Amino acid sequence: MKLYYFDVPGKAESIRLLLTHAGIKFEDIRFTMETWPAHKDKFELKQVPVLENNGKMYCQGDAILEYLGRKYGYLPKSNPEAHYKIMKIINTVTDLFMAAYPIMAPYSPLDEKAKGEYMTKLLKEKGPVFLKSIENALCENECKDFIVGNKYTIADFVLLGAYRMLKTVETWSKAFHEKVVRKFPVLYAYLEKRMRDFNTYYGLCKNKLYYFDTPGRAEMIRMLLKHLKIEFEDVRYTKEEWPKIKALGKFELNQLPAFECETCGLKLCQSDAIMQWLGMKNGMVPRDNEKFYDVLWWTNTVNDVVYNCVRLLMPLSEEKKKEIEKDLYENKAKNFFHAMEERLKKCESKDHLVGKETTIAEFYLVAMYRSCLLIDPFKNMKEVMEKYPKLKEFIEKKHKEY
Repeated sequence: MKLYYFDVPGKAESIRLLLTHAGIKFEDIRFTMETWPAHKDKFELKQVPVLENNGKMYCQGDAILEYLGRKYGYLPKSNPEAHYKIMKIINTVTDLFMAAYPIMAPYSPLDEKAKGEYMTKLLKEKGPVFLKSIENALCENECKDFIVGNKYTIADFVLLGAYRMLKTVETWSKAFHEKVVRKFPVLYAYLEKRMRDFNTYYGLCKNKLYYFDTPGRAEMIRMLLKHLKIEFEDVRYTKEEWPKIKALGKFELNQLPAFECETCGLKLCQSDAIMQWLGMKNGMVPRDNEKFYDVLWWTNTVNDVVYNCVRLLMPLSEEKKKEIEKDLYENKAKNFFHAMEERLKKCESKDHLVGKETTIAEFYLVAMYRSCLLIDPFKNMKEVMEKYPKLKEFIEKKHKEY
């Protein structure tokens, strides 16, 4: 999926936010004023935003937003009252920006004096009227976290896109954001709270991943974050440090890994839950039920391999350890790797475990390789794996890639 627009929020920002919130991967293609003329003629109306999906082009920003809203559950299909409220908000935001267009337009016919006079009038008259209407809608909604109903709709994305534009254009931030928006406390609180949902998208998060100085259960998370180009502090505790840290009660289950964003106040634990959360937010967990099952098959099977390896690290008698090793190398490992090999033979793409795009499953598999098959206690496990050519080729390729 590709979204074409300029390198500004504008009419595309609400679409970007919707796709980001839905966890849909898309290529965000941004033209400059210099590069635009060379691409203009490829689009039906010779304007953007334009969404390209599976070879089909969708134009008109509002139409794209409603189409995606219906497709991904952000626009009710059979609730006329809610639909009306959503469209009223969107139309009001459009009216506000149309009122401001004479001084926002890149090639405004107004001189600086006229712009100043127009701005003063807008701040005193139309601006407050439009914002009061939006705040009233928010106050009338039972849930103050969203503008209509109790979850995100396309109206929220339009409001946030407009707010982002106000905050990023310096003259508008000072004039409109500080002098007008702040006078509507319910609306202002809503906008600030909801914008925090997109701190990662805007690169505002201060992320930390906590674990020990080993690959273990954090390695797949580290790889996924790096693959997604999400900056994070990789905090690694030593065995000596951990008891003191654990005693502080900083972590919900008193165990690691744990992931947090200091900016958002977000705190996550449980490695599988963290992986699915990151995957869903970034389009790496399929929406299709069958493909979602296939991803979980891989992640669960990898976890079974890791669990059986970790059993060998427990304090066991030599006799019991040899018994577990024999069962692992002669039975369980072969069963797991054989099943993986057969799955790989049926894959749609030789570069992916499920479908034709990268999913969280690949990171589980490579983390297993680094955590179990490359360390001394499990070298025999690596020898078993190498008897399965497709599995060996896939893991070694992804190991180099990640």
